[in-house]
Amino acid sequence: MVRVVSALSGAGFTVTATDNYHEAKTLLAAAPPLVLVTEIRLGAYNGLQLALRAAESPARRTAVVVTSAFPDPVLQRDADRVGATFALKPLTEEALLAAVYRTAMRRADASRAPEPILAPFERRSGERRMASSEVEFERRAADRRRDITRLLLRAAALS
Repeated sequence: MVRVVSALSGAGFTVTATDNYHEAKTLLAAAPPLVLVTEIRLGAYNGLQLALRAAESPARRTAVVVTSAFPDPVLQRDADRVGATFALKPLTEEALLAAVYRTAMRRADASRAPEPILAPFERRSGERRMASSEVEFERRAADRRRDITRLLLRAAALS
């Protein structure tokens, strides 16, 4: 949880964390978040139950990322069915943020379920282009991910 909170806070999100299903359910009902990152196994409960609750909120569309330490094709299919992204741990900060952004930016077709988002979440990680050192420095110096976070927060405020 500390790594998730750190990654999201570092990207500019305001983060509220909880370590149990009941408190998370209460927080979801009180103020639906822009993003929900949950573990698939929550004791006697399931992170997909939180994903379903988030999907029921008429106030705001919540991007849901469900994490698991173990691959489980049935749970992954269930996550896909409710519009959540299933992510295997351990996740790097970049992979977590890419999963969050891709899930939040995905457009749902009203006639069918949204396309599942599958790993690798950071699509460009293996295909980085070679560029001049000046251009590469400029690209690294630009904090593009924060711009995406601001865009998502602005869009959520309008809805």
